[in-house]
Order: sequence, then C-alpha cells, then structure tokens
Amino acid sequence: MNEQVALFYQTIAKQCSNAHSLRTICELICRNLIQFFSVNHLQLIIKYNNEWKLLLDLNSKGIQYHFPPIATTQKNEHYYKNIHYYANKTTASIDILPNYRYVLIPLKHRSVIIGHLTIAVPLTSHLVPKHLAIVASLLATEIKTSLEKQTTKHHSLSRMNTEKELLSTKEQQQALLNQLQSMHDISFQLWRCSSMRDMLFIAIDEGKKQLHIDRMAIFLFDEQQNMHGTFGTDIDGETVDEFYFSSPIPNQWYASKTLKDKEYIAFQENTPLFHDLKQIGFGWSAYIALWDEDTPIGWIACDNLLTGQPLRNYHHQLLKQYGFIVSQHILRLQAADNLIQLNHDLEQRVQSRTEALNKANEQLQKLSRIDSLTNIANRRVFDETVVTEWRRASRLALPVSLLILDIDNFKTYNDKLGHAAGDQCLKTIATSLSKVERRAGTLFARYGGEEFVLLLPGQDQQAAIENAKRLIDAIHQLALPFPSLTSNDKTPAIVTISIGVSTIIPSKKTTYCDFFQQVDTALYQAKADGKNCYRVL
Repeated sequence: MNEQVALFYQTIAKQCSNAHSLRTICELICRNLIQFFSVNHLQLIIKYNNEWKLLLDLNSKGIQYHFPPIATTQKNEHYYKNIHYYANKTTASIDILPNYRYVLIPLKHRSVIIGHLTIAVPLTSHLVPKHLAIVASLLATEIKTSLEKQTTKHHSLSRMNTEKELLSTKEQQQALLNQLQSMHDISFQLWRCSSMRDMLFIAIDEGKKQLHIDRMAIFLFDEQQNMHGTFGTDIDGETVDEFYFSSPIPNQWYASKTLKDKEYIAFQENTPLFHDLKQIGFGWSAYIALWDEDTPIGWIACDNLLTGQPLRNYHHQLLKQYGFIVSQHILRLQAADNLIQLNHDLEQRVQSRTEALNKANEQLQKLSRIDSLTNIANRRVFDETVVTEWRRASRLALPVSLLILDIDNFKTYNDKLGHAAGDQCLKTIATSLSKVERRAGTLFARYGGEEFVLLLPGQDQQAAIENAKRLIDAIHQLALPFPSLTSNDKTPAIVTISIGVSTIIPSKKTTYCDFFQQVDTALYQAKADGKNCYRVL
C-alpha cells in the first residue's frame, strides 16, 4: 500500500507542477484517485462567502467543477453530523452507506477549516485518511490562494470603476462650471446694453456660441396674442434680423406645453424644424418660455438643425436659466433687482459645483496614495510617513525600525513566466505580507519594483527581527511556485524574499538618509549570504 501511495504522489507532483489553476489541480487529483484507489465518488466542499458550498463532485456522471461554488444537494443528516463532529479533528474515516467506506478529510489553512474532502472507496480498499494528508494540504493552499486572487481582482476592478466614475464626474462638473461661467459672462454683456435691440442681438449671437446651440431665435408676444420676430438664426447658422416676422401664436405642442401648462421649457425629439413657418428638417426642438410673473411675454426657440448634436444633460437647466436672464433684461424696469438675485443664484451654483469638484479631487488624492497594482500604500505615503516618524522619534528619543524586503530573482521570474504572472505575484505577496504586522503606527508599503518596506515606529531591534521572521514565514506559507532555473532542475522551488533590518534612535548626529542606507546595506548582505534570509545592521 505504501508503494502505491508513493507512486500516487509521484504522479500528482509531476502532473501538477505545470498546473496553474485550481480546477486543473482538482481534476488531476480526482483522476489519480480513480486510477490508484478505485474511488467512485468524491465531494470537495469549501467555505465560500461564509457558507459551505460544493466546489467539485465526482460521481457516475464524471467530474463536475463549479466556480463559483454551488449549494450542495447532500441531504444525508448523518453525513453532516459527522462533518460537524470531525471539523476540529485531524482526519477521520466514517461508514455511512453499505459496501462503501467514506474517508472524510478536513482541509485546513493556518489551523482554520476552509473545506472538507469526502471520498468513497470500496470496503476492500486499504486507503486511510493519513495517506491523503499531503493532498489535503495542497488543496487547502490552492483553494485559499484562488479565493484571495478572486478577492484581489474584485477590489482592483472596483477601484478602477471608481476612478472612471470620478474622472467622468470631474469632466462633467468642469463642463457645467464653464457653462455657468459663460452664462454669467452673457448676463454681464446684456446688462451693459443700452437698447433692447442690442440686448436681443447679443442674447442670440452669444447664446449660441456659449451654450453650444445650433440655432436660436427670440419671439415676443403682444396683447393680441401675436408673436413677433426679433433676432434669430438662418439655415446657415448666421444671426439675422427677423423683426419682419409676425404671426398668430400657433396651436402647436410647445404652445400647449409652455403657455397653457405654464411650463418654463418644452423639449421634443425627432420633430419637424421650421424657419419662417416652413419645414426645413428634423431634429430636437426646445422652447423656453419668457414670463412676467404669470404672464407669458415670449419664447426662445432652439434646435439642432445644423449639426444634429443631442442636448447634454445639463442643457435643460442651463436653457431654463437662460430664459430667466433674457426675461429679466426684457423687463427693463425690473432688471436691476432681478439681475442681482440671478447673479447671486448663479454664484451659489458655481460655488456648489466647485465644492463638489473639490470633494472629487480629495477622493482622487486619496486614490493617488494607493499603489495601483498591489492596492497597498505607495512610496509617496512611505516618504511622507517616515519623515514624520523620524522627527517624532528624535524628539521623544524613541527607536525606529525599518525593514526593506526584496523578492529574490524576480527578474528571472518575469523572464520565465511573463510580466502578467509577475504582476500577480506582486499582488499576492503584498496582500499576504500587509497582514503580518498591523499594530498602530506601522506602515507596509510598496517602495518600487519588487521592493517593499515595513516601517516600525517605536519598536526595538528584537521586535524588528521577529517581524522579519514572520515575513519570511508568511512567504514560505504562500509557497508560490518559482520556475526552474535550468532544464535539469527537478527540485520544486518557491518564491522567497531577502530582508534588510536595522533599528536606530534618531539624534542630531544621525540622518534618515544614513539610516536608510544602513538598512539597504543589510539587504545586500542578505542577498550575498544566499537570499531567503534576513540580516541585521
């Protein structure tokens, strides 16, 4: 039996050496269990989102792999009682159904149960749980790594989406601020006009330019419910004199929407467009009603005849505000008081948008302090923090410890597996090592490339050494496969790190640059001494 188990593990090691996914490893293990031990049923249940779910099922239908894991259909109460009973045991063999012997193996990662492997073998089989202890350890590590990768990927996507939303919001806010500023500029020009004719011309000519509208025209009403042209836009986009135009107010959709329903603005898409009451095309059309309190005094008509460009989201509010401005300037007797209030409202809007933009900038500033690849603090944060902690330690005569970590042979890793794998390696290591030391004041950051730093304010040399040991142990626990350096190299290798360690109590005779150089020298000593170790200076 021992020879059979040994051959089983030799086969697993050989086949899994080139496997890069949890699914491939699970399926390879299943096939070899069938071949070597006549296994005819197997279930791999893992803890996923705080629920026990089925990851892999081997039965008469073959091997079914489920990711994300699915709810198990197991209804055997005795089975679940045994799982619960053996959850804190090492391994166990239980009998549930006739003619079969079930081998139940909890999967542990750092002494925490993260799954269960249940295997059905014939009663004549000599397979016992201890034979599969290494398989259990391999599966536990791969499951934990796979789940952590999914979490890291989710966080990365979430961060990217947030950055895109912030950028889009910033652009929209800037465009709106520009438009509001343009509205303010037009209002000032209108106020300086000494005649109604000049004011109406500027209202149309500048309004088109500043608000990015193809065509605009202003029509004024008389007491007999007729409308009269003032200045408008011809079919070539030029501002022209249309005082010759006069017509009864038409019984059109916009008249009902604005005058009868007392709405300030009416929009309609894909509608006929007119000039001198003749249809000249199709597009969107907008009519902004001009009011003297409850009395309509005219319209501002707009359309997109020339370019066919759609309205932006903020145009609805801007055109409504523009109608207010023109109304107030037409009503000259009330212009002074109303214009002051209108300018005040516009300034409040500019201030509100500015505050929103500042908040967006603050959020972007926070994101700029996070390393985009590893999602931990970046060098900028470290450079700022270490200066602050150095001054505080010098003032209070406290120790400062610093560790510089470097991934061994990382260039070879990139050359062998590619930069995508190298990036994933950096993410995995950063996620794992950032959890090693979480006491208040400590900082784990990416310094650059494959280098990381761990700043330990107030911690002495012994504490720094303990942290170095824990960091190296954490890397060993990850057991990230390292590609063979030569074609004849059959020894399984993992990614390792080298660490430089130093502790100092700052004084007037010492500088941070000298201290950092000392830690860097310790790192080079660790590299020179064979790597995969730490050195203290």
